[in-house]
Amino acid sequence: MDISEVEELLRSLKLLGLVAPQHIFITDEPITAEVDGKIFFRGVAPLSGSAIILSRDADITTVPHEIAHTLGFGELAADIIGKIAALKYSTFRGIPLPKIMEVRYREVDDVPPHLKGRVRHYVRA
Repeated sequence: MDISEVEELLRSLKLLGLVAPQHIFITDEPITAEVDGKIFFRGVAPLSGSAIILSRDADITTVPHEIAHTLGFGELAADIIGKIAALKYSTFRGIPLPKIMEVRYREVDDVPPHLKGRVRHYVRA
């Protein structure tokens, strides 16, 4: 996903747009962990609640799923929220709806030197 897709998704899901994270980090690399083998993550929501990280494997369920985590929901609830949000988005995509709110992000260049060129950082405008 790129940031324009994330913005469109958040605008269309209105309620999630209201609680959109302040920071979004997007990488074209996989995010993995070694837990009884290698596990691949589509996204990660750090405990701070003001940021989400999206991997190259992110899809339309990932953004609402990670936002649900920032709101304190566990894995099962986040899965359900992500799937319902994706269904709603897919159903109404392309149908002109009134724009009640704008969700915009701007790219900032403040990633650590070892991540430059690997991670893009966006801040809610």
